[in-house]
Amino acid sequence: MTELEKQLLSALEQLQQDYSQRLDEWESAFAEWRRMSGLMQRENAVLSERVTDLSEQVQSLSEQLRRLYER
Repeated sequence: MTELEKQLLSALEQLQQDYSQRLDEWESAFAEWRRMSGLMQRENAVLSERVTDLSEQVQSLSEQLRRLYER
């Protein structure tokens, strides 16, 4: 094997290691994104339900006030 072939092989091996490392990092980041996305979806559902409850309370209070002023 010539010196040039050795250098090319070494460069290729380094590229392969870099690629594997970047792929591992990407997979880890993607898994974290999916976890965070799931958490946000659950939190958004809870918040949406809370907003609905509060809207219903406001509507009820508004109706009570309207009835009081009509008397």
